[in-house]
Amino acid sequence: MPQLIFHGVKSDDVKTCSTALVEELAQVMETSTDNFLLEVINSVQIFNGREEVKPYPFVDVRWFERGQVVQDASAAVITQHLNRVGCDPVDVIFTALRKNAYYENSTHFDT
Repeated sequence: MPQLIFHGVKSDDVKTCSTALVEELAQVMETSTDNFLLEVINSVQIFNGREEVKPYPFVDVRWFERGQVVQDASAAVITQHLNRVGCDPVDVIFTALRKNAYYENSTHFDT
């Protein structure tokens, strides 16, 4: 935890920036690098009902809320790393998870 789900980003691009990205995010979020999960979703985006278009790059970050300052810094880190591998523009969406609704081995995180 946190989970970064990449849409419209090539898996090779995520691989290229993943180590530095996770290291920098771990510092910003004050957590260890082994807590991160990176997933790449290969998707097709449709325009005007029939035309397949180049996917628009965005990242869905699922995490336990860490406040606006950390969220802003995290969005900047993600954007910078993806810009370096050729993704521009990049949207970043944060989804806050409730600790009492997130379970690992039948135990929720709000214990």
